[in-house]
Amino acid sequence: MHLSNDDYYYYLNLLKGFEGEKRFDEFTEKLKEFCLILNDLQLEIRRSSFQIDTLLILFDRIILFEIKNYEGVHYWGKEKFTKLNGVVMENPALQLQKTRVRLELLLSELGCQMKVEAFVVYVNPEFTLLGAPADEQLLLPTQISGYFGNLRVDTAPTEEQIKLAGTLTKLHKPDYPSKMPEYRYDQLIKGIPCTACGALFGTFIGHRQSCANCGKKVNVKNAIKTGISDFRLLFPNERVTSARMTDWCGTGRRDRIFRVLRDEFTAKGSGNARYYE
Repeated sequence: MHLSNDDYYYYLNLLKGFEGEKRFDEFTEKLKEFCLILNDLQLEIRRSSFQIDTLLILFDRIILFEIKNYEGVHYWGKEKFTKLNGVVMENPALQLQKTRVRLELLLSELGCQMKVEAFVVYVNPEFTLLGAPADEQLLLPTQISGYFGNLRVDTAPTEEQIKLAGTLTKLHKPDYPSKMPEYRYDQLIKGIPCTACGALFGTFIGHRQSCANCGKKVNVKNAIKTGISDFRLLFPNERVTSARMTDWCGTGRRDRIFRVLRDEFTAKGSGNARYYE
């Protein structure tokens, strides 16, 4: 669908943040044998929600990371950052402090007294921050590699810490409300998505097809499965039927859709009332 300007820029911000978190994962991935790594936690304490980008549970401490993918020159202020073009934004350290306090309260309720360290991490190599004090809890792009190189991770977490990680995972709230734009079935462009770039095929033929957007050879069956998964995500309360999925996946042979549904899902009902779960 065509997004409004507000929704489009909100989407771009989400995408940029996601790309920054993936970049940061390249550093934490090397530590997975020696610590527990929890990403994208949505938690709550005393009816106050808070979100954690990355949490490391080591044998002797817990480290909280707030990840930012900012780029360009910024001037540090205790409460605000200012960009060269005059745009002002909140200092991420303010949010980090709130998150740290709420995490410590939650850990205390869980009976955990481990030390919590917290950092704002600026992962974009094109980011420059001027005027930040030396004692600020932040990691600039040139400091990240050295920080992880010096991090002591030669002792594996204990059973108690593994249990804590499991508890935090169970407390995660995956259905926390997001600012999704409003959408209706009839306003969405139909087609099967390229499994590489997401561009839609308005029609599909054969077993493999080249994406006009990125050139990737796409397995049509896998693309149909992805399209059905997208429908189930966007319309969780609507039934998956062969007629609806034929329309949803664009112009193509209905028997191809039926075979995917038959092979990958469980049929319920019969005749025109048949649907798949």
